[in-house]
Amino acid sequence: MSQIIWAVTLALFAFVVPARADIIVQELEFRPGIGERPGVIFGRLTHQGAVPDQLIAVESPDARIELHTHELQGNVMRMRRVTGFSLAPGEDLLLTSGGHHLMVFDLLRKQDKMPLRLTFRFENAPAVTTDIAVPAKAEAKRHHHH
Repeated sequence: MSQIIWAVTLALFAFVVPARADIIVQELEFRPGIGERPGVIFGRLTHQGAVPDQLIAVESPDARIELHTHELQGNVMRMRRVTGFSLAPGEDLLLTSGGHHLMVFDLLRKQDKMPLRLTFRFENAPAVTTDIAVPAKAEAKRHHHH
């Protein structure tokens, strides 16, 4: 019985965000791509620290994640890959359609693992790991064969 209590306690603490986290990752939403196109992740990162920081990477064991933004070039909005997003103290970084966002390539789904695990890496702040739900139809698209 004590082993069960110990296992439940460890499982609960695995998903607890530290009380003094410099950067909070929240409101994440995954939108699957159409056909073979990549998916996209939107959300909000809140910087509670005192020093400017930068999101430098997002990693996942189940997909390749890239940081992208939209820019106006002439009269045309173009999406491009970037190496980081600046995070000012006390402000939010919004990941939105038409702005900064995360592109999800090569989504590899495992039958027993529906959430997509993401690790956000920063220049100064500790990494933040979280899970995001992946709609079942996103998984079905990747396993459909003709």
